[in-house]
Amino acid sequence: MVDKDVAYLVPRVHDLAFSIDIQMSSLEENSGGLSEGLWRRAKSTGAFSPMENMAFGIADDIYGASLLFAYLDFIPFCEAEIMDRHSLQRLLESTFKLDLGAAREYCLADDRFLEVVKFLDVGDGVGWELVHTVLNPDFRNKPSVEAVMNHGFLTGVLL
Repeated sequence: MVDKDVAYLVPRVHDLAFSIDIQMSSLEENSGGLSEGLWRRAKSTGAFSPMENMAFGIADDIYGASLLFAYLDFIPFCEAEIMDRHSLQRLLESTFKLDLGAAREYCLADDRFLEVVKFLDVGDGVGWELVHTVLNPDFRNKPSVEAVMNHGFLTGVLL
């Protein structure tokens, strides 16, 4: 994407989990509606109680936001049109199984990704550390939204 095309950027929402009602009555897996798929995924990861469902829902939103963050890191810094959101998600989730160290080595070996690596390497690699932290596959080990927003990479403290 080039600067002149920014007016044509159209965001699309794929998962409406962030808009579900987080009332105790809606945290049951059989509540249906928008939350049905979310609770099914929560159950498959071991979340059975309403409080675990709520924690999973919040962690799921952080995961989705982290994929957006990774996308926003990659797209401006790599060569034009070599990466789209689906390819990046497949690369991180399937190819590297969320192993950001391996993903970094892969990107380092490909000249088209060198600027991405340089950007995320700033401040002793705090960018990679943030992406690694928020992409943690275990919802119980996800940072809170507050912790993410206060991370040194986003605040600039560690840079």
